[in-house]
Amino acid sequence: MRTLVTPLLLPSRRSTSEYWLLAAIGPVLVGSALLGWQLGWLSASAATFCFLVLAALIMRNSRARSFGTADVVTLVRGVGVCFLAGLALQALAGGLARHGVLTMIVMGALCLTLDGVDGRVARSRGEASAFGARFDVETDAAMLVVLSVAVAALGIAGWWVLAIGALRYGYVATSVVVPALRTPLPYRYSAKVIAVAQAVALLAALTLRLIHGEHWLTNTFLLAALASLCWSFGRSVIWQLRHS
Repeated sequence: MRTLVTPLLLPSRRSTSEYWLLAAIGPVLVGSALLGWQLGWLSASAATFCFLVLAALIMRNSRARSFGTADVVTLVRGVGVCFLAGLALQALAGGLARHGVLTMIVMGALCLTLDGVDGRVARSRGEASAFGARFDVETDAAMLVVLSVAVAALGIAGWWVLAIGALRYGYVATSVVVPALRTPLPYRYSAKVIAVAQAVALLAALTLRLIHGEHWLTNTFLLAALASLCWSFGRSVIWQLRHS
């Protein structure tokens, strides 16, 4: 009888990812409250909603019981991207105050800095995993979408700048109908550098607007970044078509 009853009485074992997500709820709520008080409740609501989506995706895709230190660093970045999304929506809906743009720049810079930390932590601690790599890539991609929307919504550049954030998702969508694009790619350090350059260019555009207003360097940075991104994706597509 004991062997039948005891499992029903014991609480279900939670994964470490659940504990970290629960721990993140407090900072997210406090940050959302501050964001709503200073900049508008639209941005606060959007940031909270994005965090709920992020938590749901992590719960669905994290198969391992262990959520490593590198995953925690990526989670911090993911929470930062949620707040960036709230600020971008505020800019899209009715404009973003000057201190809101400054907040976006600082938060984006912190997320970009941590982007160079989680991979090193994973390798040094032996925590590298398919989930961690995917989590890192999706966080990077989401940040580029959010920043490109903010740059376009604030009138810093034309809506063509959305191509920086959309190109990767267009590539993934095309791979659904073109099986060759699902061929695993070899690691290229240049691809990582170019991806980081996109975020740097978008943050530089926001910074130039904050300091100088309209500036001719803005479109130069963004066009150069987009051109390098197109070259990187084009190189990958050609390699996959040849080796599929």
